[in-house]
Amino acid sequence: MKSSLLRLKCLSEIKSGEGIPFLTPDVSPGTHCPMRMASVIVEDIEGLSSLLVGMPECTTHSRLFSPYPEGEKGELHWLYVLDSREVVFGCRDGVMEALKKMEKAGARSILLIATCIPDLIGEDFEGVIQEIQSELSIRVAFVMLGQFKNVSYPAGSWKTMEALVALMQRQITVSNGVNILGRSPKEEHTPLPSLFPFLERNGLKLRYLAPGASLDDFCVAPDAVLNIVVSPYTQPLAIKMQKEFGVPFISLHNCYSVEEIDKAYEEIAKQFNLSCKGVFDEERKEALVLEKQAANICHGLKYVLSLRVDLPLPLTQYFITKLGMKPLLLHMEEYYPEDKNYAKSIRKSGYDPLVCRVVNEYTALQILQELSPDLGIGYLPNTNDTFPWVTDMFDFYGQVGYGRSNAVLKRLLCAVNKSSHFSKGGTYGTSSI
Repeated sequence: MKSSLLRLKCLSEIKSGEGIPFLTPDVSPGTHCPMRMASVIVEDIEGLSSLLVGMPECTTHSRLFSPYPEGEKGELHWLYVLDSREVVFGCRDGVMEALKKMEKAGARSILLIATCIPDLIGEDFEGVIQEIQSELSIRVAFVMLGQFKNVSYPAGSWKTMEALVALMQRQITVSNGVNILGRSPKEEHTPLPSLFPFLERNGLKLRYLAPGASLDDFCVAPDAVLNIVVSPYTQPLAIKMQKEFGVPFISLHNCYSVEEIDKAYEEIAKQFNLSCKGVFDEERKEALVLEKQAANICHGLKYVLSLRVDLPLPLTQYFITKLGMKPLLLHMEEYYPEDKNYAKSIRKSGYDPLVCRVVNEYTALQILQELSPDLGIGYLPNTNDTFPWVTDMFDFYGQVGYGRSNAVLKRLLCAVNKSSHFSKGGTYGTSSI
């Protein structure tokens, strides 16, 4: 292995997000602080207030992207700045007083967001909330987001969504109620998967839970008979809702192959005694055709995964098992609990790719070229004169089902077919589609 790659680890060596090394020692401009994601999410949930606890630099940074202490519907987004005494002895009393003031000022529910210093000194916010909850008529949840434990931004999303379970209340189950976890009710830029109109036509009531939904929607979410997960950021929420309220879930965000999608759709249909026969035939047949074409054209291609690929391990498993492609290096922003199963499957297939975080996109390309890949997948600037790239993969975030797989395969085939690397004497030949 060349010297610039020696700092990296193989997938088999990664056990958590903290273990993912940076591709380069110069990590500027770095990744987003998870606190930022939590603040943005809270601001986008109508009716939910927040109390961010941290040092002056944390609170100042928070105001850059969340500039107003009041929301459009009367929400409160307050900042609690630690003084020197609290940094040493803790902020228990001050935070409890702040929560009381927020309730008096009109907050309906509060998410307490703890940053690095409270996490570092071991402030017991679970104990704080247990002690103060009996004195409040509103519910309070908390999330710990010290960046030294959460190296990248996804934790700010999935841990915040998971924390919202504490604001939920047990409900009488609605037999036709389904939560779609990871899609906003106001979503416009992401195409609606064909599955959801099918479910609605058959009398199911869909509730979309993501930033953009309301606090009321989250509070009554346990009334659903099923959760359908369409985002990795809401998988932990689904798991916790199953544990706390017994709401089962089916995940679609990690299904790429026709067989995986078939199985998930059949499980959903069985839950409500529905039949999918003939409903999705057109897009399913297209997926089978595209999978066959991609397997013929892309078999044996060595590739690297770069930025803006939200599910690197499920996608890599799909590329290996269905297309016969060979992973060399994977950029991973986060290592989710379910990623252990995908890593195991990838290893069983005979591959153990390098894993890293690409955070300095302007120096990454030169290093990735040392691996001599045939193909790049994801985002990097200035890739036109190198090996072919499948770009804009983050366009598929929030999409699921046959339609998502079809779009991914079309983009993959387009990149390979257009590249002179393959069509003019390159390692692999291509055929038209």
